[in-house]
Amino acid sequence: MTRKNIAWITDSTSCLSFDKASEHHIHVIPVSVIFGEEIYKDGIDISVDEFYEKLNRDSQQPTTSQPSPAEFAQYYENLKKEYDCGIAVHVSGKLSGTLNSSRIGAEMAGFPLHIVDSKITSDAMNHLLYSGIEWQKDGLAPEQIASKLSDMADRVKGIVCVGNLDQLHKGGRLSGASFFLGNLLQIKPILTFDEGSLVPLEKVRTQKKADERVFALFDDSYERCATLSGVSVVYSGDKEKAEKWQQLLTAKYGMDVTLGQLSPAIGVHVGAGTIGILWFEN
Repeated sequence: MTRKNIAWITDSTSCLSFDKASEHHIHVIPVSVIFGEEIYKDGIDISVDEFYEKLNRDSQQPTTSQPSPAEFAQYYENLKKEYDCGIAVHVSGKLSGTLNSSRIGAEMAGFPLHIVDSKITSDAMNHLLYSGIEWQKDGLAPEQIASKLSDMADRVKGIVCVGNLDQLHKGGRLSGASFFLGNLLQIKPILTFDEGSLVPLEKVRTQKKADERVFALFDDSYERCATLSGVSVVYSGDKEKAEKWQQLLTAKYGMDVTLGQLSPAIGVHVGAGTIGILWFEN
């Protein structure tokens, strides 16, 4: 059997479609979504759309669980039969323990693995993967690729407008008083990614003003930087609105803009109706 050089690995928070994963030979390790006693493997036992439908109708607050080191070890035991090494692009280590489980699992399996903390989630992770695969085609060594990807991750940006205060409240990320006042005053929290953490940035009155503010913040980055890459509109639930944002960005800036769903691991906290823009400053 001919051995291959690099195995590309990610987790299901990337929301990478089965078709894209197959096309680029990317191995996707699922996180678990837990509703009470029911445990689902993300993307295998439950789709993203099914998750949000269940989230809206189920009274139980769901949780998520990253794959254990033992589960990763099993994956890597199989991969080392075919590959010399691996490069794993994982959801931000500040948002999940997946990255650490992956590292331990690789050590357990004795599989040489280069881990990249994306410091983000969703479609931005896929942009990192695709960039790395192109560098592999150019003949770069695995160590060089992983280093360049980590540098890229340091320049990732993301602005997210939370559409569902109720889910933030259920998940314990918002106090009862803030939840009540937020709904009463139509407050829309805007969050940003800061060194891998998803943190509050601003509170804006009304959805319209929040949408305008997200676009204004993206415009500030565009004006400040020479170029932007990997621009994506990410969303949970409202695909029609996300497509409208995609069209607006493409028309104004003349750039390619992709669409990406927010995974259940993020949706557990921000609920349906959340929308945002992710990109890389170059």
